[in-house]
Amino acid sequence: MKNYRTRLELKNEVKNLLRGNWSKAILLYLIPMIIFWFSNEYDKFSPDIDIRYSITNFDITHFTKVASSFGLISFILSLVFLLVTLSVTFRGLDWLEDPELDFSPWKSNFTYFRSPDWWQLIIIYVLISIFTFLWALLLIIPGIVKSIAYSQTYFIYKDFNDRGLTDNYSLTTYINKSQQLMMGNKWRYFVLQLSFIGWWILGAITLGIGFIWIYPYYKLTMANFYRDLIEKNPNFIE
Repeated sequence: MKNYRTRLELKNEVKNLLRGNWSKAILLYLIPMIIFWFSNEYDKFSPDIDIRYSITNFDITHFTKVASSFGLISFILSLVFLLVTLSVTFRGLDWLEDPELDFSPWKSNFTYFRSPDWWQLIIIYVLISIFTFLWALLLIIPGIVKSIAYSQTYFIYKDFNDRGLTDNYSLTTYINKSQQLMMGNKWRYFVLQLSFIGWWILGAITLGIGFIWIYPYYKLTMANFYRDLIEKNPNFIE
């Protein structure tokens, strides 16, 4: 039986990394944190949209609302936000693996916009969304279980990509490998997620201000969970 780190150990390692580096962490995760907040608050402020218009009263604002009503702009923005969030998430993993890593928090938000492989992340995102949706059609619980099983897919892709191995595998391979890696670890991951409920409540009580510190702490802890899995399974990435 593998001796994985406890929740306390995972969190303490992240706290040690953040000690004296909070400003760097906040700048790194600021844009994804704003995206996270906006995605949760958007529905509260989104007005009903009247999609009727004529050529005589056309303007760009109205066209934007019409496009949004059909989900076009929302879809495009979600893809942009995905690349930003994953760019930061991957930099966070790099930082955990090398605490002395020198990087620009701001530029790290756009790492995968400069990568020729950015489209692969989008396809993986679409595949995961489809698979999770299909499982959720059966019952809610299978959908949740599968979403947890798929949770390490992007990290696995990153490690394969960093080693120049992605040409040898199909994009579904990383989803399958995530399921393999999470065998016996889904409950640990679920409980780790639950351990942040108090922090999310605190963030809500502070009108979102607390998320400035909570979000980096949470994201780095999730990345540390993956790092622990890989360290205990050294032959997994090959």
